[in-house]
Order: sequence, then C-alpha cells, then structure tokens
Amino acid sequence: MKKKAEVEDDPLDREIDFSNGRPNPYFVAYHGAKVIRVLEPDLAELFPDNESVNKALRAISRTKKKVSARRVVAKKERG
Repeated sequence: MKKKAEVEDDPLDREIDFSNGRPNPYFVAYHGAKVIRVLEPDLAELFPDNESVNKALRAISRTKKKVSARRVVAKKERG
C-alpha cells in the first residue's frame, strides 16, 4: 500500500531567507570555466534542459564550421 503524499507547508520555507544568496565562488575553480554557459532568459525558456541545448548545438555543428563568438562580435563591431 502506498502512502499518500502529504502536501503541507514546510516550516523551513518561512525560516530560511534566500533573498541575500550569492553564487558559489568555488564552483568555477572546482568544475572549470568550460562547463559553464550562461543563457539569456528567452533562450532558457526555449531550452529547458541540458539535453535540448546539446541536441541543438550538435545539429548546428554538423552544418557549419567552428564559430568563435569573439570573431562574430568583432566582425559586427567593425561594420
């Protein structure tokens, strides 16, 4: 027999205040900068998980040469 899942207010929700939270400064040192990519909010809505981002990037990588973001930005700045 399965126990019925109780939907109660967790008393810790009211006790813990995360409004002053900060990013972990040791994350980059531990994992390395290569695993971190920041998406704009509109893109984060389109790609809700890692699998969808990887699938889209692999599809692009099969059709195009390697693209450097720095070169694209520099090209746009030049004209």
